[in-house]
Amino acid sequence: MIQTSEASHDGSTCVSTADAADTTLLTSSPMTSHPPRRISALRAKRPARERQKKERYELLHSMTPEERRKFLIQETADKEEALERLQRASSANSSSQRIAIDLSFDSIMNDKELRSLANQLKLSYGAIKQMPEPFQLLFCNPSEQLEQSLERFGASNWYIQWRRGATSVADHLSPNELVYLSPDSPNVLEKMDPNKIYVIGGIVDKSRKKGATLNAATEAGITAARLPIQEHYTERLDHILNVNTVVDVLINFRELEDWPRTLDIALPQVNVTLECTCVMKLTDST
Repeated sequence: MIQTSEASHDGSTCVSTADAADTTLLTSSPMTSHPPRRISALRAKRPARERQKKERYELLHSMTPEERRKFLIQETADKEEALERLQRASSANSSSQRIAIDLSFDSIMNDKELRSLANQLKLSYGAIKQMPEPFQLLFCNPSEQLEQSLERFGASNWYIQWRRGATSVADHLSPNELVYLSPDSPNVLEKMDPNKIYVIGGIVDKSRKKGATLNAATEAGITAARLPIQEHYTERLDHILNVNTVVDVLINFRELEDWPRTLDIALPQVNVTLECTCVMKLTDST
């Protein structure tokens, strides 16, 4: 996704190549040193969701009434089956792979970030709901404020495990079972163990809170590991992901068991290098 560049430090104005044809250029430079703006993963997925809605609308209107009736019946049956799978996965005696979200970081987030986190949790639940063999999802230590934000999406009716009333995931689950996924860990996650519970830190904008998830893991005696992003994407500057993106990575890796393919599918393309032309204001020499 291409972004329009900002003004450069020397006062010149950068115009993306998409707009260059409509601009009178006086001087050009090959490339600016400005990093591209980070593209919101939620904004990046919005066009895809809109396209899917449009395609569904067009498909339904291309059908005969009888075809449409059968399609909608099957669609409803598929949704009910998906919910049944999710319900089985969420039961206490389920053998499903478990994913825990550590929601004990409210004190280092503002209201806007908490709302963003709630939306990321909704997307995570939606992705797991589509799995043929869903993960069991655990929400650990959510605050009352976060639960209120989640209730906008009907979270009290979700098929998940809630663990409340503590300050650490280790207060609910054995530390020996846990692997805390932290971008700051020196350890690399090479494979997924079906007997382990993978913990994702529920923090928005981890770049401002570097070390928070690793500290939480260390203090609780939990093994930490990071996704092998920099091993497979050496040019990628940003190794910090939204909660739902980490969930997408785990979903894809569970299916593919191949990190390069998994990361290529699941990671948002945020580090787009823009080639731009700078429009310089020329002054006459005297």
